Amino acid sequence: MCNLWKRSREIPSIQSLELSGREILKILSSPVCSQLVELDLTGGEPHLRDDLVDLATGVAGLKANHLTKLRSIIITSNGLLPAKTVANYRKILEGLQRTNIDLVSVNSFDGIGRIHDTIRGTKDAYKLVTETIEGLLELKKEYPNFLAGIKATILPQNIDNLDSILDYALAKGLFHIISPVFFTAGRFRNLERQDKLILGPGDYHKISKFYSRSELNKSYFYAQTRRFLKSRRKSWVCTAGYNYLFIEFDGKVFPCEMIATPIGDLRKQEPETMWKGPLAQAWRKGMEKQERCRTCLEPGAIRYSACAEGLSYLKFLRRLGESRFSTSWVGEGYSKYLE
Repeated sequence: MCNLWKRSREIPSIQSLELSGREILKILSSPVCSQLVELDLTGGEPHLRDDLVDLATGVAGLKANHLTKLRSIIITSNGLLPAKTVANYRKILEGLQRTNIDLVSVNSFDGIGRIHDTIRGTKDAYKLVTETIEGLLELKKEYPNFLAGIKATILPQNIDNLDSILDYALAKGLFHIISPVFFTAGRFRNLERQDKLILGPGDYHKISKFYSRSELNKSYFYAQTRRFLKSRRKSWVCTAGYNYLFIEFDGKVFPCEMIATPIGDLRKQEPETMWKGPLAQAWRKGMEKQERCRTCLEPGAIRYSACAEGLSYLKFLRRLGESRFSTSWVGEGYSKYLE
């Protein structure tokens, strides 16, 4: 569902364009990032960077003077490098001790057995990701600040496997993000795959039924998605460009990963200049007018807007009631924003 890997064929020298660890740490040292709570290191595949451990521990080193609010480092991975992934996380966790920073591992998991192999286009992908997950579960026993989970993209190829994916996550004690496929000109570069991967009305009926499982009732993301599928109306207000940004490998900045038009370039601008610049200001004024924004169900966008926009999340908590309040507020990590 993602053609990002093709960029290495289109740009032979792509690695030379990638932000260095030093450049990333410089960006994160800017006043713009001083209130940062969660940082997501994504890809591609982050574990292909030889300096991933140094980068993550370098971020932790900024905690005292720059990133004083930082509570989570999230690393998104395809899980195809079990030994390297587990070894990297162990080193990172050692570097995070006494920082009050959680390490969160999100692993791509799109089906059981051959379904996952087919979607990933990789022989033994399921064997490798499950081996990775087992290693992460062992780490979890040693480090209380380590959280592990799965991210599944809903496609026609796994639409009938969603219950099995969730059952796997529940049985292993993994958090889970199971969301419909997105098509973007920028982040995923997969517009030409819509004909093969787009979900039909019958598929969305199956998704709605799946999202009605009782185990998902306490999740804000699933609740918002379920409401949208039922009413076709978005009931939350996005805060992209206000309290979060998406930074590409080469320093270009986007309001979020769904938008293909950059609002700055951190190799050419200081973060403060970009943040206050005309492109960022224009985006904020026109954000909710875009069709892409009116129909967005991107899990990260929903998450990062919850406490900043506030109203729809408060309504959700009220529906949960006092006895189930902490399941979302603490269990889903939203309490970190207001500590």
